[in-house]
Amino acid sequence: MKPIPVCAAIIEKDDTILVAQRNHHDDLGLKWELPGGKIEAYETAEECMVRELNEEFGIQSEVIGFLGENTHDYGNKIVCLKAFFVKHTTGEFQIRVHQNIKWIKISELIKLDWAPADINLIKMLIEHYQTNN
Repeated sequence: MKPIPVCAAIIEKDDTILVAQRNHHDDLGLKWELPGGKIEAYETAEECMVRELNEEFGIQSEVIGFLGENTHDYGNKIVCLKAFFVKHTTGEFQIRVHQNIKWIKISELIKLDWAPADINLIKMLIEHYQTNN
């Protein structure tokens, strides 16, 4: 089974990170995730990131760095999730796809009920902030 390429955004504001809760009727409903989505065949991961954030929240953004990636086997599909540091440039956040969004302190991230593919990326993110701050 070929992994599905997916991107995830790390958007920081005042020592917090934007997290999104999957809609209750979606696959993995009510689990928390870094926002993003499937990378289409015609686009780069960075282009996907900008497109997905515009579709999901109505914002404009810019990819400013790469954290890492994690491949997770859900049994019925394999996801290769690539996490990018993203700068919010313009627009007000609107909840269009998710159940909820919130800004959470880095130290609190581990307490959320994450989608399985995001867990290793959250650990990488916490380690990144501990190392670089």
